[in-house]
Amino acid sequence: LKGPLFPRSQSLAERLRMARLLFCILALACPLTPTAIELHGSGTTNPSKFFWKIMEMFEARLKRPDIRMTYRAVGSGTGQTEFVGEAPGYTSLTHFASGDIPMSNERYTTITTSGSRQMAHIPFSLGAIGIFHSVPAGEVGVSGLKMSACLLAKVFSGKITQWDNAEILAENPDLRVPAGTKIQVGHRTLGSSSTGGLAGYLEMKCSASWGLGAGSSLSWPSTDTFMAVEGSPGMLHHISSMKYTIGYLDAGHGHQRHLSEVMLQNKDGNYLTSLQAVTTADTNGNNGVAAAGAAGVAASAIPADAFADWSAVNLFDQSGPSTWPIVLVSYIYLDRDIMNWTADEAGLLKAFVEFVVGTEGQQMLPEFSFNAIPASMNQFSAVWTDMTKPAAVTDFTFEDSTLPLLGQGENYISSKRDSYSLWKIGEMDLRLNAVTDRLQVTEQHLSDYGIVPLHGSGTTNPKTWFAKAMQQMEERSRVPLLLTYRAVGSGTGQQEFVGQSTNGYKSYSHFGCGDIPMSQSLFNSLPEGEEMVHVPFAMGAIGIFHSVPGATITADACLLAKIFNGDITTWDHSEIKAQNPSLSVPANQRIFVGHRMLGSSSTGGLTGYLQKKCPEVWTRGAGSSISWPTGDSSIEVEGSPGMQALIRDRAYSIGYLDAGHGHDLNFAEISLVNAAQTKQTSSASIAKGGVAAAGTEAINQNIFPATADSDWSGVNLYDMPGQDTWPIVLVSYFYIKKDQTRTNPRTAAALKAFVTMILENEEKLCEEFGFTAPSSQLKAKSLATLNSVVFPPSMEEFTFETSTISYGGMGENVISSKRHNYNEYDRGVLESKIESLEAALASLKVNVQTHSHSGSGGQGELIIPGEGQNMSHSHVAMNHEHEDDSDSTIAIIALIVAIVAILISSVPCFVAMRGPRKGGSMKNEGQTLGIPSM
Repeated sequence: LKGPLFPRSQSLAERLRMARLLFCILALACPLTPTAIELHGSGTTNPSKFFWKIMEMFEARLKRPDIRMTYRAVGSGTGQTEFVGEAPGYTSLTHFASGDIPMSNERYTTITTSGSRQMAHIPFSLGAIGIFHSVPAGEVGVSGLKMSACLLAKVFSGKITQWDNAEILAENPDLRVPAGTKIQVGHRTLGSSSTGGLAGYLEMKCSASWGLGAGSSLSWPSTDTFMAVEGSPGMLHHISSMKYTIGYLDAGHGHQRHLSEVMLQNKDGNYLTSLQAVTTADTNGNNGVAAAGAAGVAASAIPADAFADWSAVNLFDQSGPSTWPIVLVSYIYLDRDIMNWTADEAGLLKAFVEFVVGTEGQQMLPEFSFNAIPASMNQFSAVWTDMTKPAAVTDFTFEDSTLPLLGQGENYISSKRDSYSLWKIGEMDLRLNAVTDRLQVTEQHLSDYGIVPLHGSGTTNPKTWFAKAMQQMEERSRVPLLLTYRAVGSGTGQQEFVGQSTNGYKSYSHFGCGDIPMSQSLFNSLPEGEEMVHVPFAMGAIGIFHSVPGATITADACLLAKIFNGDITTWDHSEIKAQNPSLSVPANQRIFVGHRMLGSSSTGGLTGYLQKKCPEVWTRGAGSSISWPTGDSSIEVEGSPGMQALIRDRAYSIGYLDAGHGHDLNFAEISLVNAAQTKQTSSASIAKGGVAAAGTEAINQNIFPATADSDWSGVNLYDMPGQDTWPIVLVSYFYIKKDQTRTNPRTAAALKAFVTMILENEEKLCEEFGFTAPSSQLKAKSLATLNSVVFPPSMEEFTFETSTISYGGMGENVISSKRHNYNEYDRGVLESKIESLEAALASLKVNVQTHSHSGSGGQGELIIPGEGQNMSHSHVAMNHEHEDDSDSTIAIIALIVAIVAILISSVPCFVAMRGPRKGGSMKNEGQTLGIPSM
């Protein structure tokens, strides 16, 4: 220790203390923290996740704490711009850049002239640019959406703007889209390699139809059908968030999101999607993307000089049966001269690029939906040799297998080191893959053996018809079906079918049903993609029933309007007496007017008829739900059962019902006056074909709209012409979403089968439950509408076996009339026995009448309880002069009558005791039909 700070006069101990103090001062002034080794890149978004994973692996595997690696995913165009730098020096802002297109000629020239630099292209992966769309699958058809290069050019240049353009239909004869549907074209806002790929391909294949040139940034049409989007995420959102779009993407991104894809025609003339291309191998084991790379190398499409101008390099439209026509090469752009870099920076760049193009990096590419490059395209080793580097370059070495002692070196990138986050992510990937596999197995299991649901709601009128039809489908299907129908009225059914704003107007049911068209307000609230169709399936009459004892009543429309409006409140009112002079009722007898409390089609039918016929009196409007008069005589009832109870239990009441319900209960009916001035009840009109006549006239007058998916709210069949036509005729409709592609394919198949079963009416259930089947013309219109519904392309339709089909009848999707339920059989046996007893009873009645005539010449009458009569009130009345002579006969007849009555009353008990299959119960007035226990 010598020098001025350490004079010889000091002892050795003093000089040592001074040295330690000096060392401490120097340490505080000059910290020993090393300078970070940084490596930064920017460019195409497509391989960003690939780069990020490698960079994180490097930081985890290196012992050194001073490594900092980043990559900005900004698109190929921006990446090239940042690599070129800014005037005047044109120094790169990054250590490297990346793009899925070569450096443009203009930028390459700027680098080599203005920047006095040289650059290299390092190919590291191959990828496909796919064309994706959002036309509903069912409208596309099973053949897929196809486009030749020139057709694609016309679409993306704005020359073709509608999906039903003749040129599109010529290449896609199965395409069914609404007339005039606009093509919503998505394009990138900033320079991107995917834009360059699409534009380069179209410029090469069909420049005359294209006209926008080639490059990563174009001047796009500025019409309202061209949407500018930012980055791949923006394009994904554009295609997935609305219908009838088209756009271009790195194919892997589209495949991961399961987007629908346009089939392009390759050089060999084959139409295929990029997904088909990447999953099909040629005779050399190359898929359709790798095959393009191999063909490009063979054709010397890849320059031998990595430092040359590569701007014209592309792998578009290479040959091969499954080769994809728009294949991009992904490059790393490097400066040739990195002399001014530190040894660590140069060494880290070399290690990073070696890993990317090396075995482990290339094996990672499929994880990110990219393809490895052919070995002949890997030129990095030669490029590195030709680069100008610092005199000393840090040698970062890869430890792939254990190197004792050496592996602990600070410049070893060791696979034996890892980070917990990378390990955990890897474990999560494994678990996610396992769960995905299990989910696929479960979905297949459910598809094979699971219960197929179908749920509807709406008008109460066809509830028993639907109940029987649904039960038959469940019993006759090999696949377990769960079919239900909530009888809640047309108004509620419409609301549940349309949904509400809080749930995005998604249906609560698979189908709705009503005896009135969908209201205009609800129809207009359906958003794009949720359009509906009307499918007429039956016709019915709304009858006006009363409980005035022993009275026969007629009323024209204005008289009815005054009664239901509360203007006429007693049965002996002068206007009622004027139309019914023989009516005898107590003085000032109040009229008890029943009306439905919730929206119902019968309310809509009555109010629509009154508004049409007598608007000067009826001012309450028309609709399934209106504001009724208040007061003691205006009685609110719930559903058809409530209206039936009112008329049955309260004398001097009046109400409106589906005519079939009233007829079944033997209610007295008011005769109405039709357009031809015929006075008759609905029962008399129906017997003369008066309901069907209204439907035929509606077809003749084109009252039904030509298109099923338009607004039908104005459709009605009130007061149609015809001598015997009933004036209040309703059409029963199914409400069905036109696009069923998002519906579970099996449920969609069940929906189509159920509607078909109702329309075909093979077993005459329509008539059995008091409805009138639509005319052949209206039925044909309904079947055509059903066939226009867009069902899932993977849907396997149910078929019906009405006569034995050997082998085929055992198919999974066959609804076979050869399958039966024991309850149905047993009920049939009971019904047969009852019919036999009724016939025997009728015969005995004739015999008794004959016996009475022959025994005394007097008149005898046997009174037999009819439907709805209580047995305690039945009696056998004979001519009293001959009671003694016929006691035994009367006793036998009374016994038979009692047996018949007991059998009739036992049927509901039997049904309730047996219940539906699988242990559920079904109440006669229940609101849900099917299997309640499930």
